[in-house]
Amino acid sequence: METQFYNTIIYSSIAGLSTIIGILLVLYAKEFTRKNSIYLVSFAAGVLLGFSFIHLIPDSIQIYKHSLYVVLLGFLIFYLIEHFIMRHSFHESYTKEHTAGNVAAIGLFFHSLIDGIVIAAGFEISRELGLIATIAVIAHELPEGVTSMAVLLHNKIKKKTAILYSYLIALATPVGALLTLLFFRNISKEFLGILIALAAGSFLYIGASDLVPETHERYNKLNAAYLILGILFVIIISLIFS
Repeated sequence: METQFYNTIIYSSIAGLSTIIGILLVLYAKEFTRKNSIYLVSFAAGVLLGFSFIHLIPDSIQIYKHSLYVVLLGFLIFYLIEHFIMRHSFHESYTKEHTAGNVAAIGLFFHSLIDGIVIAAGFEISRELGLIATIAVIAHELPEGVTSMAVLLHNKIKKKTAILYSYLIALATPVGALLTLLFFRNISKEFLGILIALAAGSFLYIGASDLVPETHERYNKLNAAYLILGILFVIIISLIFS
């Protein structure tokens, strides 16, 4: 149990650090980031979709038989969050539409909080699922760091304030994991299945609604290859830890 606690804190913190790396890329390698981040976005889309279909959905069904309804609910929840709050704030600064910077920051903070819950719930089931959950979160939190900083600067937020907001977004991942450990330890298997199913719905939405459309909008011949590579990466990691 103690090992599970430390694993959750350590790996959720590493996931939060990946967001900070994305922030630093925008600040100090803006041109490089603009040209090459699409490959990371494509890879992240493959990881999220592969992780959802290969692990989260099957595991949640095994624990809670009505999980598919919860997966759909998770998808709809994130759709409504983005529709009413984020308004596609996950996209980078040169996309067509942005919400106000402060509102975008709230949406991204909430999303990172969910990522922490996903990691903690994964370790609650097994070390394997926790590690793969961490990899899936890292894969899309790095481009999220790029996104959060780009969106905030685009919306005329002062640079110092944008950096503060972005670091808070990064911190939300370990905070979400810690809150889960503090308040959801020894939860019932059914509730754990519900959490995993909600995570699956959110990852499916992020992958299919945010990341995949971006790979079409910023078309590159290698986008499909990187997306498939992301799926294969999940399969290979699963085989290694199985």
